[in-house]
Amino acid sequence: MPAFKFLYEKRRISGERSADALKLTGADAPGEEWEVVPTYDAKCLVAYLMSLDQSHELQEAKLTSAPAAPASTPAASAAASPAASPAPAKEEKK
Repeated sequence: MPAFKFLYEKRRISGERSADALKLTGADAPGEEWEVVPTYDAKCLVAYLMSLDQSHELQEAKLTSAPAAPASTPAASAAASPAASPAPAKEEKK
């Protein structure tokens, strides 16, 4: 069974497999004569989540990386290019 077991029900296949049945493999597979289907509550939850407005950025979500510097200046393009940096000096072995 998947996580949140209260959102699914395991039932015996009678006749044809349900169109909503999950295709599970491995340890989660219910067996040959059984299927796992989402409950009415699970379908309602998915419908609600899909209806939420996602057209704007959230203030709570912070950027994980800094925006790239504009490459219009020569200094910025030289810093962004790995070939522009000098090779590290090699130490002499004694």
